[in-house]
Amino acid sequence: MISCGFVIMVGLFGVGGDAPGAGETAVVRVHSGDTLWGIANRVAPDADPRAVVQRIVELNGLGAPSAEVGRHLVVPKAS
Repeated sequence: MISCGFVIMVGLFGVGGDAPGAGETAVVRVHSGDTLWGIANRVAPDADPRAVVQRIVELNGLGAPSAEVGRHLVVPKAS
């Protein structure tokens, strides 16, 4: 399981309205070394990564901001 070192940041700062919302989504595969933070930056480079990570967690029913290598994740598309 790949764990993200920003779990505390998500809890401290919360999420704002800068994440892609309920619009279009895409599917990405988690590779070795990936973090949700890095995936968030790739899929929505102009959005607040904290909000995008939270949206990824919600879309995939993750209990924590982490994902296993090889898993496919639904992610919000940048507008």
